[in-house]
Amino acid sequence: MMAMQNVFSRIPMPTWRWLGVNDLPVPEGLAGTREEIRLSAAAGEHAHHVVELRENGAQEIYVDVAEGEELSLTYIQCAPTDAPAASRIHANVARGGLFSCTLIEAGAQHTVSELRVTLAGDEARADVWGLYFGDDARKIDLNYMIRQEGRYTDANMQVRGVLLDRSIKTFRGTLDFVQGARGSVGKEDEEVTILSPHVRNRSVPLMLSHEGDVDGHHAVSIGKMDEEKLFYLMSRGLDDRAAQQLIVEASFEPVLARIENDELRAEIAHYLERRLLGGAQEL
Repeated sequence: MMAMQNVFSRIPMPTWRWLGVNDLPVPEGLAGTREEIRLSAAAGEHAHHVVELRENGAQEIYVDVAEGEELSLTYIQCAPTDAPAASRIHANVARGGLFSCTLIEAGAQHTVSELRVTLAGDEARADVWGLYFGDDARKIDLNYMIRQEGRYTDANMQVRGVLLDRSIKTFRGTLDFVQGARGSVGKEDEEVTILSPHVRNRSVPLMLSHEGDVDGHHAVSIGKMDEEKLFYLMSRGLDDRAAQQLIVEASFEPVLARIENDELRAEIAHYLERRLLGGAQEL
């Protein structure tokens, strides 16, 4: 059994061990330094924060959204593609608060990421959008969880990903309705585009409920490139890679559009474009 100190994160309800999805191991070669960041939204404030990880290392981010307040976090991981990267984001949302989170997991040789949101108060909300990109032999290990404790809470988790070459990805997405969360709603959706027959994709959607009066939905869409769209674009003079690029950009657009800074959004889009076309892999 893997020692606890080698486990970075764990799903809330373990499944069969042979599936290999219960734990996220600490990446080999991860730098010993850990950056801790604390964010909050003061009374009457709509706070927006951008946190970036562009080197080998680990970050822990703690978010506190007070009653009736709003906080928006954009997290961008574009670490060197020969280095590991790890992140934990823990958010607590009080009554009537809103936590809006955009996650870009695009760099690193081995990525591990944990998002844990607690909707603690009545009518608390979470709006989470994530993006991941895997190429070469990169490994992506994600564990996103929204725990709904208050009444009439609202959780939305939308994740878009693209995998090519021999990349490996495991995504765990959990909506957890605890007893007493009556009237709460939750939606979780992951869409994965597979661009190579050699990738290894594992999607683990979980919905836990100890309350009868809730409305939860989860879905996973895993598919190869749409052949009809690809044929149409190539008939217009685009080569295979360029046609793939347009389709991938359309998939990523809803997530990238949430990056408010125009220069940063353009930088990330250009970085993903170069990676898709097999060019330079560093920002």
